[in-house]
Amino acid sequence: MEWKIERIRDRCATCAKVFTHEQRVISAIATDEQQRAVRRDLCGNCVPAADSGVVWWETRFQEQEQKKKKKVDFDRLLRVFEAWQKSPPLDSDSLRYLITLLLVRKRFLKLIDLVSEEGREFLRLRRPGPTEQWYLTPAPLLTPADLPPLRARLEELIDGSFDEVELPTASDTTAATS
Repeated sequence: MEWKIERIRDRCATCAKVFTHEQRVISAIATDEQQRAVRRDLCGNCVPAADSGVVWWETRFQEQEQKKKKKVDFDRLLRVFEAWQKSPPLDSDSLRYLITLLLVRKRFLKLIDLVSEEGREFLRLRRPGPTEQWYLTPAPLLTPADLPPLRARLEELIDGSFDEVELPTASDTTAATS
């Protein structure tokens, strides 16, 4: 018989009282009508009877921290992308590639194809809109070891710790496309 025991719930299975952080909780395993193992988490007032044949243990409920979901300003990323197309910073190919993939995914840019020039691969992209703009951006081969530092740099860019002075404003971008 294979058992799949679920994670602790946030409230008592009997009285539905919500558990608090560090509260003592009794977790009990019993079988249901189909003879499947079922976990029930109980508060101190709803402890199972000692002779019920239920397997139980005591634990403490831990509230899980809600991860902050980052709000990505894609207009800002598009401005970074366009500014870096004109004058790319040194050693920015991987970060530009990552930004490009995000912008393609959110349909700010359309991937047309992959081209090779001078032994390097590039993505050929088009920016949809009334005046089409075409771009060529590097497509370096990334390894799993490259990803953590890239992610940190991208988060800096998204969080705004990147120097905004280097970027064209939205009005500059609009004027340039007119």
